[in-house]
Amino acid sequence: MGHKGRLGLVRHGQTSANIEHVWHGRTDTELTELGHQQAAKLGRHFHHYMQPEVIYASPLQRARLTAQAIADRFDLPVHLDPRLMEFDLGDWEGVTFESLRNADNIMEKLVFDPTFTAPNGESQNLVKKRMVAAIEELTNRHSGQNIVVVAHGVAIAIALSQFLEGDSTHWPKYTKGNTAFSELCLTSNKLLSYNKMDHLEAGQDS
Repeated sequence: MGHKGRLGLVRHGQTSANIEHVWHGRTDTELTELGHQQAAKLGRHFHHYMQPEVIYASPLQRARLTAQAIADRFDLPVHLDPRLMEFDLGDWEGVTFESLRNADNIMEKLVFDPTFTAPNGESQNLVKKRMVAAIEELTNRHSGQNIVVVAHGVAIAIALSQFLEGDSTHWPKYTKGNTAFSELCLTSNKLLSYNKMDHLEAGQDS
């Protein structure tokens, strides 16, 4: 656990959108009470996953507050990067996943057509471009340091799919739970750990 130059990727804690199965991309959703508890447990347990030296987060509060729960344990600041924000569906923000699946195969297009763009939203290609650029830039800037990136389920999945398979359209394979920890090695393009949520079962003094 002590070696340097590691990259940890964390999804934010639970929000109401996760419960209601609606798409909140750029919508600045609050953490639920359970989401705050998940973040606190993650912070307490995080030293078992990694000893972070620098922490970056999406500026959306669900990611920022999850990152802060980690940062507080290590006396570190949280650096905000808007490139780490969730996939923006524009006019379709707040629409249920079921509706997206049923309405003219929109969900299928969001997965398999990286150029498909929601009204006033962004395409999968744009999410891929900004996420990959952010991760590569941060790892170069902090070479040899342990970096934690706290972001969002689909945005992280798109980045993982691109790094691991060279194709972002496989992103549904890389979905993960709230506050799940994964570790990506960029030099080998391999997942060293994925969707770890041991912290949710750990005791208060973990």
